[in-house]
Amino acid sequence: MPRSCRQGSVHTRLTCRFEGSVVVRGWQIAALVVLLVVLPIEGVSAQLAYPQVIRMKYEAAEAAGGSFVIWLDRERIHHGLDSKLYPRVRYVEITHLTPSPGSPIITMIEVMNVNSSVPDFYHVAGIVRFKMTGMTLKWSNAGR
Repeated sequence: MPRSCRQGSVHTRLTCRFEGSVVVRGWQIAALVVLLVVLPIEGVSAQLAYPQVIRMKYEAAEAAGGSFVIWLDRERIHHGLDSKLYPRVRYVEITHLTPSPGSPIITMIEVMNVNSSVPDFYHVAGIVRFKMTGMTLKWSNAGR
């Protein structure tokens, strides 16, 4: 603090303190602006490539097959619940496709039953949930 600020009245001392803090605040703002301009912005705002495709394949852990439930809004599709209507599942292959930013997810599900040689296919737009019992994840490209 300058000598004139130390010897002056209370008003003079307050004015000197305020002017000093404004100078320090100005330097802080200037340093912040310089850092924002100098830092690379590309890493922060990297754009995703579309379409986004995620594939997963689940296989039965046992030879008897596993069970698989698909939840679509308020409906459920069971596989493995009844041996004649919905037989157990050998494998399930799920593909999630997002065509563009903001568009709904399109899900394609391939289900191979234990007693069949032709798979069942489901095509769903929107949010889909799954429950699997007795199945393990064999491969996925979700981590890439």
